[in-house]
Amino acid sequence: MYLVAFSVFMFSIPIAVFGEINGSIAVTLIYTNGDTADYWPVSLKIYQDTNQTPYKEIESVTGNPFNIISLPINHQYKIVAYANGMYSSVSYVNLQQSHQDVTMKMPLPGGMRINVFYNDGITPIANATVSIKSAQDNKTWAQSYTNTNGESLRFWIQPTTYQDDRYIVEIHIGNHLSYSESPVYLRPGTAQETKIITNWPPMINSLITAKIFNQQLHPVGPSDGKFTVNLFDNSGREIANSPVTSRGEAYFSNIKVGDYTFKVMKTDDNSEWASTTITEDGTITNVQIIPIKNNTEIHYPSTIAPKSKIGCNCIAFRLDNIQDYWLDDVQIKIIDSFVSRDIGITTGIIGNTFGNDTKIVSYLKSETYTGNIDTAINGWNFEDFTTLTKNQQADLLQESRSKISNITGINPIVFIPPYGKANNDTLHAMADNNITIISGSELQIPQDLVDKVSSYPASVFPSILTQDINQSMVNDKMLSSIDNSIQTNGYAIVALNFQDYAMTNGTIKIDTPDMERIQNLEKIVDNARNKGYQIITINKLASLFLNQNSTESSIYKWSQNEISNAEFIDSLKSHVVDLIPDNHNFTKIPNWAKHNAVFYDDGQISEKEFLDIIRYLIGINIIE
Repeated sequence: MYLVAFSVFMFSIPIAVFGEINGSIAVTLIYTNGDTADYWPVSLKIYQDTNQTPYKEIESVTGNPFNIISLPINHQYKIVAYANGMYSSVSYVNLQQSHQDVTMKMPLPGGMRINVFYNDGITPIANATVSIKSAQDNKTWAQSYTNTNGESLRFWIQPTTYQDDRYIVEIHIGNHLSYSESPVYLRPGTAQETKIITNWPPMINSLITAKIFNQQLHPVGPSDGKFTVNLFDNSGREIANSPVTSRGEAYFSNIKVGDYTFKVMKTDDNSEWASTTITEDGTITNVQIIPIKNNTEIHYPSTIAPKSKIGCNCIAFRLDNIQDYWLDDVQIKIIDSFVSRDIGITTGIIGNTFGNDTKIVSYLKSETYTGNIDTAINGWNFEDFTTLTKNQQADLLQESRSKISNITGINPIVFIPPYGKANNDTLHAMADNNITIISGSELQIPQDLVDKVSSYPASVFPSILTQDINQSMVNDKMLSSIDNSIQTNGYAIVALNFQDYAMTNGTIKIDTPDMERIQNLEKIVDNARNKGYQIITINKLASLFLNQNSTESSIYKWSQNEISNAEFIDSLKSHVVDLIPDNHNFTKIPNWAKHNAVFYDDGQISEKEFLDIIRYLIGINIIE
């Protein structure tokens, strides 16, 4: 009896102490014609044995072949591949050793081109934005503008071979008009035309009446002066104007749907009386325009004021997904387009896939001395951080930051969350690691972190620049998007993907820069600089905003009589220094000048407009 008991005890020791042994599976992706598959849109779900819940999910594979690690051996695994959110392939592996290989065949991509028309089904819509999304996860996989024939680019994406798979096509005009159509299906290996008829009319023939009011909310009349209303489209181009009648009305007709700004000008002194913006969808026939400030205040030439009170007229370009051994010549060429112009770019580095490729590593290390390259963390394995605990997020951020710092010599303080996804745990994990800036999707910073973390989300996504359409139109659209972002936010962050600037052999990207597309990006950069925009890194952009917050605070305190005139002017010396003599206290400031500070604090005028007023009052000795 003792011997039996002893043998049973000895047999049980290995199971309790050593547990299961892990192995790995290398997945090679090929198309049904035998070509190597493009892996960037591929995700995987791995199921163990008969379980219906995935044992492991990989949102984006980072190579082909791709190694799935940490899989306990002596189990059967089902591997399901998805591309562009669509079901693509399945394979089964009975893992009996530490490593096994499997090849998965994927259907050839289909070529989808969208043809967009107004509601008559005949008139094409030019310059509309076409986005193609997967209905399963609402993720955007392709985007372009339409040409004069209403045609988008042809997108080569995963076909819909599974019965529940489908695409959503969204059509946008301007910033607010959108039309959606689903389901949209795609056949494998074929070029497909998809016609979409929106519900918008090709032309608005009904009369649009703009009613202009004075400060007392009465229609303007001859006693108020003479007025003209100028009509601007979404790109800021004046398309029509109309004099204001004695009844205070201006009239417009024969315009297309879209975003418009009505600007009322007082013709007596060419000053701006009031303005308003509408989205015309074919149903708006009456517009009321009310002045937002007393027109007896000082008037000055002005464009449409930004919604944001502060701004730096800055653009930060960020290059995402920096990694080893994939299109490294393309990565280097894009970064060099900025470094050679002595302007800044932020590089988002995937921590675990960076550091062994001597080509990209040596280049980054050799150019960091210029101060034009800043580094950001773009995840450890490009994982969705919102699926992790706070401690797991903190560990990955710490590991990524340490590795990037050791390799490049730059200690990153910017986090670009993969897929743009983050939560409050992410923000607290960042604060624990002294990572102070997040550039993902829009999110609210908790009150206890407002002094530790700042959010600067990307606002411009120029994947359209990689497509073969009218490049002059692309440049105009890109600059318009940048202008809109700066008007709204005070800055623009442009998110670049280096894959968009690589040549293709017909089915996959190759490590050869597409010089036509890169040169077009360089034209965008040069045009932006010529417009007076400053191009800097996200880190430097955040520093400028911190300084401007200090200016904003002093303006508010002065408007509330919390600081003296001298203290107020002293806080603005960096902005109006050329007009301030040494040791001058500026004790004489009329009380009515503070009205403009109230307008600024209410968001009715921008910081630039406010400072222009102060400079003007100093220049004519009203403030002395």
